[in-house]
Amino acid sequence: MTKKTFHWGIIGLGKIAHKFAQGIAVLENASVYAVASRTPKKAKDFARQYNVEFYYNSYEDLMYCDGIDAIYIATPHVFHFENTMLCLRHKIAVLCEKPFAINNRQVQKMVATAKANNTFLMEALWTRFLPSIEKVLELIANDVIGEVHTIKADFGFKAKFDPQNRVFNNALGGGALLDIGIYPLFLALLIFGKPNNIQASAKTGTTYVDETCAMILDFPKNKIAILHATIIADTPTEAFIYGSKG
Repeated sequence: MTKKTFHWGIIGLGKIAHKFAQGIAVLENASVYAVASRTPKKAKDFARQYNVEFYYNSYEDLMYCDGIDAIYIATPHVFHFENTMLCLRHKIAVLCEKPFAINNRQVQKMVATAKANNTFLMEALWTRFLPSIEKVLELIANDVIGEVHTIKADFGFKAKFDPQNRVFNNALGGGALLDIGIYPLFLALLIFGKPNNIQASAKTGTTYVDETCAMILDFPKNKIAILHATIIADTPTEAFIYGSKG
């Protein structure tokens, strides 16, 4: 029996959208079916490059494209909420690029709307699906390192400074925490769950975004996570998970 091809739509056609389309291209039963950009030439060029059947110059028009199974949101951080809500109101499944939104209030509205419309909603946090993460969870579940009590993790790279670059642009939701700090945070939450207490400190730059942030999270049963993220230095970008057996 032939499997149905899963048709993806994409909102926002920047660098990450290209990576998404390249990933979809290696799958047998999925395709980028329709895309939308508010820059007409970008939509047309993207469609030609990836052999996309439909392209639109407005996100609203994409909502009426028949045959879309889900839409991937690939716009800058500050637009994730409004773009996701647009899709959910039309009962179209959404895979939203990280970070899910700018704040908890937006996330709560997104989740509530998805539930009210019985529509799939997910954050595109790629690290959750790495084989290494699956292996870590397996080792912990099998008590290989004993009871985990401490996590130390960092994520950092030295970005070329440009006030208009999304990572340095406050108006676009820039900063280390939302861009890459979520990766060490995700690992801590995945393994330990919800923290009892969070301490955080940040170094802000001339564009008023957090160029570096450090976090200490306390969890039940005396567990702790020590985390760091920066966009102004290349760091090891690694994680250490300590258990009672090593």
